Amino acid sequence: MVNQKLFSRSVLYGLRYFGLLVVLFFLSRLIFLITFGNWVELKEYKVGVLKAFLTGARFDVSAICYVFLPVVLLWLAAIWIPKKKEVSFLKYYRCFIDIYLFIALIVLLSLQIIDYFYYQFFQSHIDILFFGIFKDDTVAVLNSVWTDYPIFKIITCYLLAIFIFVWLNKKSEISNRMGNTRTLKMNFWLLLLVFPLFFIGMRGSIGVFTLKRDHTNISSNSFVNSLCYNAVYALKYANSELKNNSIEPDYNLELTSNGYASIGDLSDKYDNFIVESYDDELLMKTKYDSFIDENPPNVVFVLMESMSNHYFELNSKDLNVLGDLADELPNLYYFKNGLSAFNGTIYTLENLLVNTPKNIISQSAYYDVSFSSSVARPFKQKGYDTSFLTGANTSWRNVDKFIMHQGFDRVEGKPFIEEKYPDASSFAWGVHDEYLFDYIRERLEDNKEKPQFIFALTISNHTPFEVPNRENLYPIKMNEEIRGMIRVDEKMAYDNFYAHQYAANHLARFIRDIRESEFGENTIVVATGDHNIRQVFEYSDVNAFLKKSVPILFYIPEKYKPSYFDENLYVSHKDIFPTIFNLSLSNQKYVYSGDDMFKKSEGYRFALNNYDFIADSLGVVTMEGAEPVYYKWENGSRGKLKLGSVKEKHAIFMMEKMKSFKTLQTTQLYLDIENSRGSKKMVFR
Repeated sequence: MVNQKLFSRSVLYGLRYFGLLVVLFFLSRLIFLITFGNWVELKEYKVGVLKAFLTGARFDVSAICYVFLPVVLLWLAAIWIPKKKEVSFLKYYRCFIDIYLFIALIVLLSLQIIDYFYYQFFQSHIDILFFGIFKDDTVAVLNSVWTDYPIFKIITCYLLAIFIFVWLNKKSEISNRMGNTRTLKMNFWLLLLVFPLFFIGMRGSIGVFTLKRDHTNISSNSFVNSLCYNAVYALKYANSELKNNSIEPDYNLELTSNGYASIGDLSDKYDNFIVESYDDELLMKTKYDSFIDENPPNVVFVLMESMSNHYFELNSKDLNVLGDLADELPNLYYFKNGLSAFNGTIYTLENLLVNTPKNIISQSAYYDVSFSSSVARPFKQKGYDTSFLTGANTSWRNVDKFIMHQGFDRVEGKPFIEEKYPDASSFAWGVHDEYLFDYIRERLEDNKEKPQFIFALTISNHTPFEVPNRENLYPIKMNEEIRGMIRVDEKMAYDNFYAHQYAANHLARFIRDIRESEFGENTIVVATGDHNIRQVFEYSDVNAFLKKSVPILFYIPEKYKPSYFDENLYVSHKDIFPTIFNLSLSNQKYVYSGDDMFKKSEGYRFALNNYDFIADSLGVVTMEGAEPVYYKWENGSRGKLKLGSVKEKHAIFMMEKMKSFKTLQTTQLYLDIENSRGSKKMVFR
């Protein structure tokens, strides 16, 4: 017999907690809007914001419905419970509800808090970078969290949520008063609607398609679109992105899944208007130069933690974020329109080392593959001594084992530097930059018989921004305009400004010391940021390029200087090592990854970030959201962007160039993996 009363009582009791979770998600979205929204910009998108909240409610209800699935199954069971067992069922039902939904509340609140601070740091909801946190130096991460984030405010949020839950629990009794028989039947039939509504809620839609990322594409403004997300769906999409980015080395599948009939078809589509051509094995060769043959230069490449083009632009006498580097810039070639490979250190590091669109190789089953695209390989083939040096622990992300398979003679980090300099200051992530630069100079001094290639990674400009001897740095003072631009508290902003200045200072002093020493005539120094720091300033759509922009700097001795230089070229990390090879190596083959920045050419030049953001002299295409978006430069030059049409001919050209370049690099990577595992040799045609 149908137990109408028990079913009705169970549903009404549970729906109160459903409402509580709806309020939690709504308040999270409202706080997100108030904290991160640019109110001047959003005045034009009032309708979009309203649509975002309505769409966001669909995502929220969908997430809550999935959480409530076990509860709904108990509602269904309540219909068939005999009356004699009502008391026992209600006892266990309430116990389950109280414990299960309390845990659910804490988990959902935790996800919302994590997503909030993740956005504050990366200006993005939880994405693929999030999973790297669990593979990072756990102690260092926890140290950064404790230092950078308002732990006591976060604890207060938890206490408030717990208080409301307990209060609601005490106020909520499973009512036994259901009215007369007629009212009871009416309530029963009305409450039965919970099942179809619950099914619709899970789907998030009554149409053919279930709720998906495309539904967030409601506005031309990316922030408005970001309001649609909640932490649960952000994590879901990040996990999908992680799976899509997993390394599954199927050479032919990579071609066909991207719409290319053959490698020849791919090559034909990519080669259109490019600066330089490659052979059938994706190889290029530097020109023969008798002087370089007889006088091979040392090459020091420095990947600077969070060095930002934005900070280069902001630098002034008062806001001194460059320190001595500002005075050293006239001695350098500075490419001002540069993009980082990715937006996280390990991703950028791997990309620079082996030209990989796929990450993270060092923690995959393929960490021991010796990739033909390794930037150390051309130097080794020319008799260079090769080193990877860093102030960090080299076991971080298993990079030591990965790098040792890429043609490096040594991989040395924190323990080696501390052994050399026992008084070296350090922090959560390792030894500070000044000691790393001292160590590089020592390495150059200790081995003058062979030319050296040194790949260095700095770490000081990293949260929690604890630089040594801050009193010895140049003073920094924010004016009211800068204060109005920052999105963090002043202390954190100042800490970051000083950390950036500290790192820039020691880079400048290293370059100056090299320039003024015996190595000044035969040592090339190249430096760039691994990614822009996105924690301090808000970047709107019109500043999308600046959000991802990093400086690319070259110190080149007189005898090796190029004949052509255009500081306004659109370049990115993909172009750095092709440029270095052409500066330092004679008649040497290397795997194509980009263009020589010092080569005068009418060919098509583009900058690339994350393999979903491409920029050139006409504009930007970004595929970060549910749909691609095309922006044009205002006034025909880099600066601010304005919305264009993705259907324009040039936008379509840019998207094809980005897709074909990524596929080209991925197939080469997969070819190396297949060959290393004993697969049949496949020639690039």
